[in-house]
Amino acid sequence: MPDQTMSVVWIGAGTGLTINRIRTATGASTILTDMLALTNADQLNTWEGNLTVNGSPSPVNAAYPGLQQIANLVFLCADGSTAQLRLVAPKLSIMLADGVTVDATMIATLIADCVGNLESPTGSLAVSFLSGRLNNV
Repeated sequence: MPDQTMSVVWIGAGTGLTINRIRTATGASTILTDMLALTNADQLNTWEGNLTVNGSPSPVNAAYPGLQQIANLVFLCADGSTAQLRLVAPKLSIMLADGVTVDATMIATLIADCVGNLESPTGSLAVSFLSGRLNNV
């Protein structure tokens, strides 16, 4: 199967819209499902081939409600490059006590769905999770 790219338009409770792109080997549907369980934002539109309009999104107004707060998740790939996945408006429950560092045990399902599927810009597949950190854009 050729490489797949999913684009997701996210809407936050506080402000605006943002978009991110997920490049995978076999499709990003399971990764998106995992991300939705870990974010306060909601998907407005997704497309991986055809555009999908997702009715009436309902983002959560919680600790990180805005789309400016992003948990940047970094994965090591087989060729030594890295693949990054941006989780907008992450839930506070996935953070360590410092409120900045992602607790890998709280995103284990997402990590499992990314390993062997998420690709770096070089096309190399993710082999392990390296780190996750909250950033404000």
